[in-house]
Amino acid sequence: MTYGATVHAKDEAGFSGKWVLDKRSPRPGDAPNNLETRIKQDGSGITLESTFQEPKSGVVPLLYLGLMTTKLRLATDGQEQQNQIGPFQLACKTTVDGNQMHTDWTATVKGNQVQGHWTHRLSEDGKHMTWEIEETSTQGQRAEARLFFVRK
Repeated sequence: MTYGATVHAKDEAGFSGKWVLDKRSPRPGDAPNNLETRIKQDGSGITLESTFQEPKSGVVPLLYLGLMTTKLRLATDGQEQQNQIGPFQLACKTTVDGNQMHTDWTATVKGNQVQGHWTHRLSEDGKHMTWEIEETSTQGQRAEARLFFVRK
């Protein structure tokens, strides 16, 4: 998949830090267990480093592609950023607008595509983040989820 990002340092700074799933908020049954994500920004982009419990089946739902990976790089210069996630090539383009970060992504494997959109939304106090996820595959699968995080 490929990721591209356009982020301005002053806009993105609020997302930096360690985030854990909020145990007091509802979450989908297939959401990754024990998910923790560290968001870091440097002069050339954003890095998301995540830890999580592997699914018992060993199969990550397509909905969580990119989310359930140990390291994901997003460019902040408006260029697409490519990442290899298992058999998928991931392409992303990210923009930040105040307390929201939007990512459009496309994953390709064996000629099939999966497309999606992420919206990271910070609370006004910067202590909570919502990650809205949408995914559609060329086989007609469509899924969405909303995960709630707290800053650790």
